[in-house]
Amino acid sequence: MGSIVRALERLTSGAGYLAALIVLPLALATAYEVFARYVLLEPTVWAFELGYSLTGAHFLLGAAITLKKGAHVRIDLIYARLPRRWQAGLDLTFYVCLYLPFLVLLSDALLDYAIRAMDSGERTGQSAWNPPIWPLRLVIATGFVLLTLQVAAEIIKSAAVVLGRPLAPREV
Repeated sequence: MGSIVRALERLTSGAGYLAALIVLPLALATAYEVFARYVLLEPTVWAFELGYSLTGAHFLLGAAITLKKGAHVRIDLIYARLPRRWQAGLDLTFYVCLYLPFLVLLSDALLDYAIRAMDSGERTGQSAWNPPIWPLRLVIATGFVLLTLQVAAEIIKSAAVVLGRPLAPREV
């Protein structure tokens, strides 16, 4: 099971580092837009849409690595005081009964949504640039698929702790 978790988490980490790199073109596009608008007095038609698309990609592609690192916001007044096996049991219960079914259904629907946008040639309709919307929808779906896979890795890790066989750091 350790090899499955390692493979899933390598995928998660790769996507997370890609998401981190998205900040560079986002910053460049934003800086150029400010320059063009206030110095050249000619704002771009594409900066707004590119900005929100890259921000969305950054956020969604980073969700899985955030889960992997345990960095999502958590209010743990009671949870933090529980023994590790109880914490793992709670995690396992929520991952299996709530998160995984929700994410599988949502990922499937989002992939279908992206494919339909590609087939129809749908465009954003948000600016004069008006690019096709399917790339953004595909990134959204990919972000949720990656999060689903990381939840699967978390299920395996939690189950191992509940069973008294936590995966050693080198196994993960």
